[in-house]
Amino acid sequence: MKRKIFIGSSKEGHQVAEQIKNAINKQFGDWIECETWKDGKVFSQNKNTLDCLVRASRRYDYGILVASKDDIALKRLRFYNTMRDNVLFEAGLFLGSLGLQRAFLITSDSISLPSDYFGVTVIKYNKKNLQNRIESIVTEIAKTKGSFNLKPVPSAALAFGYFENFVKPFAKKQYALKSDFQFKILLPKNISDIDAQKAKYLSGHPSTETQGGRPSAYEYNNEKGCFWDIPTTLNTIYQLVDYMVPPTELGINVEKEEWIEHELRNFGGTLEMLLHKHGVFNKNIQIEFL
Repeated sequence: MKRKIFIGSSKEGHQVAEQIKNAINKQFGDWIECETWKDGKVFSQNKNTLDCLVRASRRYDYGILVASKDDIALKRLRFYNTMRDNVLFEAGLFLGSLGLQRAFLITSDSISLPSDYFGVTVIKYNKKNLQNRIESIVTEIAKTKGSFNLKPVPSAALAFGYFENFVKPFAKKQYALKSDFQFKILLPKNISDIDAQKAKYLSGHPSTETQGGRPSAYEYNNEKGCFWDIPTTLNTIYQLVDYMVPPTELGINVEKEEWIEHELRNFGGTLEMLLHKHGVFNKNIQIEFL
């Protein structure tokens, strides 16, 4: 399956977009497929433009936005050449979704950019150096052939898998034995070592693992019919965030901690939504943060 690149531009910049497309297809046609907005695969009938663009930013592996000097803007009593507003918006959309290594902005060399780009090396072209600038994009894309983009952690997908493969089957099995069973899903805030968290909770709450095949959970020794589990799938969240936010120094990485906290909330919220939707075991199952 080929990786896909979206190349966006204004109508005036479409010729440059086509040149980029042809260069990439010629160089990497065996593993990459380029599509411009004119190819008709981004915007669908009966759907608004914004919805199509948001979907595209998730669907494509790369994004290249061509900012040609199409408009003139008055900024603080001076006139400047600027790109079309929609190109600037799309650049931000793809940067947010794909990151700096897989989303590129190539601009006319006489164009005014937002102050957020101050200090950032932006690919700028004119009629004389366009081919050379396209080659610089080709070079950057070549560097990513052996790697894949770690998009935001799929905590909702992990919650769906945990619910369908563990929570629902376990609840059905216990309900057949005792309709008033109780089951706690425990979400620890520290997920760097789930096995250690299980051992710690187990030491303070003596329990025995249920018998009779999978799925199995722990049953409190002094509360028969009351069970608990700490989802081991949470290890995936920690491992992916660890890849996406590499350490820059020893100690607590605030960005990583905040990201993990966000994903845990999303995991727990998704489970609550699934329990509410299915409804049968609402009174039997609780979700708690340790």
